[in-house]
Amino acid sequence: MKKNANLMLTIKTTRFGELSIDEKRVVQFPEGLLGFPAQKDYVILEHKPESPFFWLQSLTDADLAFVVIDPFLVKKDYLKELPSAEKRIFEGLEEGKVTVLALVTIRQGNETPITMNLMGPLVIDTETRTGKQIILANPCYTCKHPVKLS
Repeated sequence: MKKNANLMLTIKTTRFGELSIDEKRVVQFPEGLLGFPAQKDYVILEHKPESPFFWLQSLTDADLAFVVIDPFLVKKDYLKELPSAEKRIFEGLEEGKVTVLALVTIRQGNETPITMNLMGPLVIDTETRTGKQIILANPCYTCKHPVKLS
C-alpha cells in the first residue's frame, strides 16, 4: 500500500488489480475480524452498479476480500429480537451513524447457494470509520441465513 500527497492510497488486489482509493474510505477494525486478527484496514468496494453485494477488501493482503451485504435487505426485522443490552451496540443505526453488514458465503451446487452470517455482523461507525465484528448470542440468528433477494 502506497500513499500519495492527495490522501489517496494505492493498493494491489488479486480481484480488482491496482486501485487508488481515498484515505477517507478506509475502515479500521482494531481487533480484526474473526480468524483474521492481523488484518485491520479495509475498504468497501462496489460489486456492480445496482448490486446489493459489496466487497470488504483488505488493504494489506491482496488476496483477502469478503463479500458483504446489508442484512436488512434480506431480513427486514433483523435485530428486532435482541435484548436491550445488545441493542445498545447498534445505537445510531437509524440516524445513519452506524452501518451494519453481514458476511456472505457463496457455495456452488448447494440447495442454499448464498447465505449470510447474522450471528457475527460487522458494525461500522460511519463518522470515525472504525468497525467491529460483534458476536450475537441470540438463538434466532444463524451464520447460514439464506439470502433470497426479490
